[in-house]
Parts: sequence; C-alpha cells; structure tokens
Amino acid sequence: MNGTRRTPYAKFTREMKKTHTVLIPSMLDFHFPLLVYAFRAGGYKAQVLSHFSGEVIAAGWEYSNNDICYPANLIIGQFITALKSGRYDTHKTALLLPQTGGGCRACNYIHLLRKALVKAGMGYVPVISLNVSGVEKHSGFSVTPKMLLTACAAVMYSDLLMHLYNCTSPYEKSSGECKRLVCVWRKRLSKAFESGRLILPFSMGKVFDRICSDFSKVKKAYKKCPKICVTGEVYVKFCSIGNDGLEDFLRGEGCEVYMSGFANYMMYLMDNCKADDRLYDKATVSGALSPLAVKVVGSMQERMNKALAKYSLPQMSTYKYLKEKCSWAGSFGQTMGDGWLISAEAADGLQNGCDGCIIAVPFGCLVSHTAARGVISRLRKRFPNAAVSAVDHDSGLSRINRRNRIKMIISFAHKY
Repeated sequence: MNGTRRTPYAKFTREMKKTHTVLIPSMLDFHFPLLVYAFRAGGYKAQVLSHFSGEVIAAGWEYSNNDICYPANLIIGQFITALKSGRYDTHKTALLLPQTGGGCRACNYIHLLRKALVKAGMGYVPVISLNVSGVEKHSGFSVTPKMLLTACAAVMYSDLLMHLYNCTSPYEKSSGECKRLVCVWRKRLSKAFESGRLILPFSMGKVFDRICSDFSKVKKAYKKCPKICVTGEVYVKFCSIGNDGLEDFLRGEGCEVYMSGFANYMMYLMDNCKADDRLYDKATVSGALSPLAVKVVGSMQERMNKALAKYSLPQMSTYKYLKEKCSWAGSFGQTMGDGWLISAEAADGLQNGCDGCIIAVPFGCLVSHTAARGVISRLRKRFPNAAVSAVDHDSGLSRINRRNRIKMIISFAHKY
C-alpha cells in the first residue's frame, strides 16, 4: 500500500541565522514592542509586522480558505502581504509562528502557511515553529536562557504598563499623558534589553516601583466611567487586527478597559502540562517543571502588586487569584485552547467591579465558544446587573453589527 507523500518544506538552518530576517505576525499589540528583543537577544534579526489593510484579509482568503478560523486567515494574509510588498528579500526572509501543541487548530496554522507559500510561489521561505512541546525542531533555531529571561521580563513589564494605561488613561486630565509614559518606558526598557540589563527577577522589582511612581503622578479628573472587562481567545483579545480595535473603541466610548495580563495565559499553559499529566495519568518533563515555572512568574506578579499598592494604584489579578477565587465559573479539565481561563477572567472582572464583560471569540472556534458561551448563563445568574455577552470576530461579519452589539453592552453598563 502506497503511503501519502508529504511535500518537503524549507527548513531554517544555522547559516540562515546570520543572513535571514525573521518576521513575526502581529499578535500582542502591547507586548511585542518589547518581546521582539527576546529574539534579538538570541542573535536573530527579528521584526514584528504591523501593517494591516483590506489586502491582508483578501490574501488570507486567497491563499488559505474562509472555513479556517479568523486568526489563521489574518496571520497567513499578513505574512503573504508582507512578502509580496517588496520590502523584504524573500530569499533572505524566514517566518516565525508560535504553536501551543494542544488540540487547538493553532497547531495546524503552520502547515496551512506552508501550503500558502507554495501556492504563492514562495515555498523556499522557511517557517519556524516556536513551541515548547516538541511539535517541530529546527537545526538553526534554538531558545537560549537569555532569550527566556528577556521574554519573561518583557511580558511582565508590558503587563504592568498595559494595566496602568487601562486603569489610568480614562481619568487623565491631560489627554495623552498615559500614552506618552508608555512610550517613554518602552524606549528605556528597549535600550536596557539591547545591553542585556533589567532582565533578572531581582532587578525587576526596582523598575516596577519606578513605573508605578510615574503613573501615580498623573493628574486625574473625577468622573465615572463604565468599567468593561475584555477577555476571550488570546489572539482576538490582545491583537487589534483580530478584534477590530476593540479596546480603542471602548476607550473612545468613555469606558475603562479591564484586562488580565498575558502572564496569566503563560502560567495557564504551564499549569496545563501538570493538569494533563494528572488527568491522563502520565509523567512528562514539562509537567514536572511547570509548578516551579508558575511559582517564579507568580512571585513577580506579587512584586508588581506590592509596587502598585505602595502608590495606591489598583492591583492586578494574579494567576493564583484566578485559580482560587474564580474557578467556580469553569472547570480545570477545560485545557484546550484558552479553556477555563476565559471563564475565570470574566468572573474576575465582574467580581472586581466591572459593569459589563465582552468575551471576544473568533467565529467558528469551537473551543472558545464552549468556554465562552457555555458559562455566560452562570455569570449572569451571579451578576444580574452586569452586561455579559460573547462577540464574534470574523472577516465575513459586518463591522456595524459587531459595533452595535458592543454599544448595547456599553449602554447597559452606563445604565447601572
């Protein structure tokens, strides 16, 4: 019996590290300006894509299909559009795509991207899989301890800046002051990362303190703003391309945005390694090491909260808090995709004074819809005065319909 013949694909080799530019898709708007330095710390010429237009969606449709979930369409479309733009030498360019290694279709994106490259006549462009589960290995790409430390520091600093921007900017007297502070601190941290500084846990506490001190000096106007929690599938939640500028739209409508940081998602993925070992009665290295990793990142979250409390600023909800106080909303057995973390983040927002909750999900993502829509009735019973709704995001959905749905949530929040 003849087996199915697999199409060979271009691999990223050690020699390419010196010659190739590594393109990274837009995924974490607030975090990637600093996270890119993690790759540069490993000697890679990394660059985050930011361009978005109707061409991206059109290319996603042309080179994949509209049956796959929205994030895959956007990521593939953004890569193809960038390579066809003429801004890059395609023979000296590689693409990087994160893979979780779980049951989500995110594991299949990389194969869809390779097929799209072949279809576009660029099958020679190598695609690097960034994963910690051994899904794929590359002779020319490896993660060093310095890269891990820089990445962890970038996530923690970005989480703090995002949290302070969200809770302070709606009340600032001088418009744009909080955005200016974010830019100032990104420049300072970028310079530090370039020289390998401020990436060790013991040095980060002082930086947390200085960032909080600067934001505490922002002069605020007394006014009431509806507080809206935003959660959902990780790409659609954090990427403005994926959520059609949801956070900026809410701010424009006079709302305070409440979001859980990306570090909680990191710890959720780490914790799931241990949970899967327990649920499926197996033993893995990742499962054995994950409790220590969660403990280390969790300790940094506690240090951030100490700095916030010192300057009487709202504290962040830690992963430990989500797991202990918000687990009633879901089940720890939901480890596929964003699983129980979606319901926990929604419960956290409502427990911490949010007037409404928007659960942003890509249309057709069964994992997200199960974890999102499956808990809405439970949330509404416990918080009857809060507006809770899932909002689908897809290139085939009308922006007007989506915005009207969001405005209904805002209107309900204003009422209460």
